[in-house]
Amino acid sequence: MIRKKNCGITCILVLYMSIISAHTAAAEQKSLELTVDDCIEKALAFNLNLKSSRLGMQLNELSVIQQKSAFDPSFNISVDRGESKSPNYAIYIPVKKIESKSTELNMSLGQKLSTGANWGTGFYNTLSESNVEAEKNYSSYFGIQFNQPLLKDFGKKVNRSGIFLAELDGESTLLNIEGNAIDLLNQVLNTYWGLVYSRETLHVFELSHAQADSLLAYNQKSLELGILTESDVLQARSALLAREQDVLDQKNTIRETEDSLKKLLNITDDNDWNLNIIPTDFPEIPEVDLTFDKARQEALQYRPDYQIKLTSMKQNEIRLGVAKNSTKPDLSFNASYRINSSGETVNKDLRDLSDANAYGWNVGLSLNYPIGNRSAKAALEQRQINMRRAQLELEDLENQILTEIRTSIGKVKVNLEKLNVAEVSVEVNELKLKMEEERFRNNLSTSYLVLEYQKDLANALSLYNKALMDYTLAVLEFKSSKGTLLRDLNVNIVSK
Repeated sequence: MIRKKNCGITCILVLYMSIISAHTAAAEQKSLELTVDDCIEKALAFNLNLKSSRLGMQLNELSVIQQKSAFDPSFNISVDRGESKSPNYAIYIPVKKIESKSTELNMSLGQKLSTGANWGTGFYNTLSESNVEAEKNYSSYFGIQFNQPLLKDFGKKVNRSGIFLAELDGESTLLNIEGNAIDLLNQVLNTYWGLVYSRETLHVFELSHAQADSLLAYNQKSLELGILTESDVLQARSALLAREQDVLDQKNTIRETEDSLKKLLNITDDNDWNLNIIPTDFPEIPEVDLTFDKARQEALQYRPDYQIKLTSMKQNEIRLGVAKNSTKPDLSFNASYRINSSGETVNKDLRDLSDANAYGWNVGLSLNYPIGNRSAKAALEQRQINMRRAQLELEDLENQILTEIRTSIGKVKVNLEKLNVAEVSVEVNELKLKMEEERFRNNLSTSYLVLEYQKDLANALSLYNKALMDYTLAVLEFKSSKGTLLRDLNVNIVSK
């Protein structure tokens, strides 16, 4: 566990910043104050890539519905009217041409089942008329048929494989969104803390500038009193100009970092783009559990890229199962039953149908198996190879994740040590400068040494700021390597 430190450096910086507050107030009048949470909210809400990815989730939901529709019942109704004329060669039929007319009204209902079976039932009616028959003839039958594969295409795993694959595609899409969100938030947080670091560095440079300005004023007064020489004034003026250049360069760096953050937050309005971004959060030194085994367990549970590979493995298993099933013989069970009727009128036709005196049924097996079955066997071997490749890719990714975790843990530890050293260095250089300034006022030192000690304190403060930012980013990298960044930030991608 990393011990949370109660650092006094922030108080020192606040004290120093009060010296330059009047200098920076005018530049920051038109500004946009943002917390870390503000940036996270804006990035997730307005990022166009994430919006596009969320539309992909809707496409996956529709794909699942399409796959499930294969098991929807189907109703069919048809009406047909036909007429035919043919020469009559039969002497005993007293007409030159045989004329016939037919009208059909058929209704049927069918459905495919998850087992692979197909069932159907129908009601079929025909009206026949002819110039050689005195009466019209109505005939009908009601039938039920059932077909069930027994080997190939049998079972839910095979017949619902399309649904399972589409659902897993949906899981992969969501995991991809999480991965994209982690990458985006990494960029946002890196840029935000980079802006904080740039502004803190500017404060250090402005402090150093104020110190040089104060020393120049003191030296000029001392020159007038004959205590110091012109050389002391020139040294102070030269240092002031150099530090003024540092301030200008750092302001340019801040503008560039602000532009990068605005781009990540999708700020495009001209008025908003011209605002200065003022980060209101300051990095802390949180407690971080660096236990490797726990981090490894979390990474294998939460890393989106690892979970995507696991989802791909599940899909390969489904496809492999379908390929194995395709190598089996096509053996099917068939059964049907029908009730027949006929009559001169509709009433008689339907009455005979309800009596069920005329019926027919059929039960049988059918077998079809291509000799050699090379196509199905080759497809099975392809699926087996793909499965093995997926396993190797999963193992490789796991090794990569473990390396990333070890590296990030090492960075956190090293940067914490650097932060502790930088904190002590600031305290030492601050005390050293105070002592040297006291010696200078008592004519026991020179402007050159005071300027050098001012520079040393500025460097120590800059190194502390950098160490704090490096530690903050190392913790961020550690959380990303575990895949827990979204959970640590309490971000729910689905609800965004």
